[in-house]
Amino acid sequence: MEPPNEDTSLLDFPWVVVRFRCHFCTRSKDARLAGLAWLYGENATLKLLLSVFRAPCAWNPANLDRKPQKYGRKCGAYCMDIGRTSPPDLPPSMSGLTLIEGGKDDQLAAGSPPGPKRRRVGGS
Repeated sequence: MEPPNEDTSLLDFPWVVVRFRCHFCTRSKDARLAGLAWLYGENATLKLLLSVFRAPCAWNPANLDRKPQKYGRKCGAYCMDIGRTSPPDLPPSMSGLTLIEGGKDDQLAAGSPPGPKRRRVGGS
């Protein structure tokens, strides 16, 4: 299974809930897949749904009432599940253990400094 991207249709979306969030404000929306398919059709893409979520935002770049700005803030809306390979509601205990780079061999001994000793030159 490949992770969903912006061109993924609702028909091919792997999970039951589609989650939208914004980086800049507190707006968020969790929508059920069946409800979105009923409203927008089964062939609607995540890009279309993201534009619908972004529509009421004051920072929406597609808003015609807003004057375009070169360095102005743009809407920070995104879909949390784009690029994700595991289900969002999977409990952590079911995901298994993860290997962390490094380990005990990379740790420093208790009394040794991280590198060569440096001396202070000059001063009082």
